[in-house]
Amino acid sequence: MVGGQWPGAIERLARQLSQAEAADRCVDEAKSAGSGQRPNRNDLAPAEYQRQLRAYVQTPQYKAADRELRVAVALSKAHDAALLRSARKLLARRAGGKWPPRRLPQPRILPGGHVPQWWINTINTTYAGIWRAIPSPGPELRFGGPDDPLVQEVAKQARLLQASRVGYRKRDSLYEAYIPDGTFYGGRSLPPIRGLSPEASRRANLLLGRGSGMRVQPGRDEEFDQLHTDYFAVWDRSRAYAAAVLALLRAST
Repeated sequence: MVGGQWPGAIERLARQLSQAEAADRCVDEAKSAGSGQRPNRNDLAPAEYQRQLRAYVQTPQYKAADRELRVAVALSKAHDAALLRSARKLLARRAGGKWPPRRLPQPRILPGGHVPQWWINTINTTYAGIWRAIPSPGPELRFGGPDDPLVQEVAKQARLLQASRVGYRKRDSLYEAYIPDGTFYGGRSLPPIRGLSPEASRRANLLLGRGSGMRVQPGRDEEFDQLHTDYFAVWDRSRAYAAAVLALLRAST
């Protein structure tokens, strides 16, 4: 069976990881290219910086750099999501003693290098399906004991991805509507709505636009920061998980 043996499947995963890493580097390059022409906040008085920034974002140079960055980010997300699906599938099949798939999941990229705005919007809206691709810890334990460093690394990266999914699901659950008092996010929380639980009241107050401001609930800033850190880290963690799976598969083949 062409491509059916495990060494070939593992090397296809390695190539896919390299492509995802290259796509991530393109994001960094696009950020660097765009920042070179941007006004420097440290060199200007605040009012002058804001004036130059408003003028800069209207220039063709900014619009071109912004477009290039948005394209690079969307392509990187597509590669990372496909890579995570591939790594999860190969690990599960190898752990179950099954043949590798003939083909690995591939990024949903339009042919010919065409990147229209609707495609970028679709990737950003759906996250390229990354949340459905997140694996659970466990299959790696069939490759060795819990003290095996390669097994531990796969399990660690799977747990981090699970934390990213929690961050995605709960990232908006710490906001509340409130009545500002004029200080920085200071003010009075809205009281619960009669007949509703505190959590249902919180959601209803936000949905109905009650109060005149929105903030993170007092005392939960650290939790909020951690959720957002985990949420945004999912792309880097996907590549780290694939690298850990690749090392484990190579060692077991």
